[in-house]
Amino acid sequence: MKKKLLGLALASIMVLGLTACGEKAEETPGNEDVNVKVEEITQKVTEKLEFGAMIKLDAETLQLFYGLDASILEEYDANVPMMNVTTQEHSVFKVKDAKDMEKVMAAIEKRAGDVQKSFEQYLPDQYENAKNYYAESNGKYAIFIIHENSADAKEIFQNFFK
Repeated sequence: MKKKLLGLALASIMVLGLTACGEKAEETPGNEDVNVKVEEITQKVTEKLEFGAMIKLDAETLQLFYGLDASILEEYDANVPMMNVTTQEHSVFKVKDAKDMEKVMAAIEKRAGDVQKSFEQYLPDQYENAKNYYAESNGKYAIFIIHENSADAKEIFQNFFK
């Protein structure tokens, strides 16, 4: 099963290609007092937004899809679509050290660009969806959502820091 997932991940990487960074990143002042489990944020998002079948990324596939070293993360929940016919995906990251947040946001921007590039000539509706992603950081936390209702994810994420 792991070989199939790794094969799927590698095949997806080959399809994605490299592109320039996107424009949607939003960084807010950090709230260091917040200490919530990443899974709790993910659960709230997935309760509100419907996602299809997803593949949860491990450290190796996180490196492949995001170019992100899992060793800088305290915890994360990164999920990509199982099939390359939709752009919907969701990921939440918590860094060990706030100084590494720039690396995480750069990786998110790269991932957003890769998804856009892979759908630019493939499925126009999914390409439009990919251009309207939501990415934000707050303190040690970052979120990345591609979904037609990403505004709902923004509200959920920001509520954790009020």
